[in-house]
Amino acid sequence: MIIEDPSVFPGNIVQALDSSLQEIDPDIKVFRRPLRPTDPVQSIGIVATQWIPNEESYEMRGAFSPGAGLPTIGMYLVGIQVFVKDMDEVRGLAVHCTMSQLVKSRLFNDPVVRLSLSSLTCVLDGVTEKAKRWGVRTQRFVSNEISGQYHFLSSLEFWLETETH
Repeated sequence: MIIEDPSVFPGNIVQALDSSLQEIDPDIKVFRRPLRPTDPVQSIGIVATQWIPNEESYEMRGAFSPGAGLPTIGMYLVGIQVFVKDMDEVRGLAVHCTMSQLVKSRLFNDPVVRLSLSSLTCVLDGVTEKAKRWGVRTQRFVSNEISGQYHFLSSLEFWLETETH
């Protein structure tokens, strides 16, 4: 039976970001999954969405050809959702903007995030994968009103590049 390994990508990225985003405010609930409309009024969701191999980074590793080779460089995409529900549209929008900016700022500026992401390493089947660099690609904002309650959601796309050897 397979058991979880907290060091494997992309789960270790989600875990590292979860630990940091929990510290923004104790009243904000952080989930390691996509958010749902039933989540608390101030919530953050973190979920890995994609792995993209760098097509220019395939190298000879003693593998027999033809066959699959492992790229040296890969990129993981992680979605970070920020959700606010409020009965007051102006206040809800202001709180949502603040929360979204705090999340983005933490990803760019927090030394704890930098340290935790730079230390991500996984050794599996004799292959070592290590985090090399990361950043934010985009952040999208949407809002809606449902039965007198305003819902504000931002979706941030975070990327982390790894090197395998």
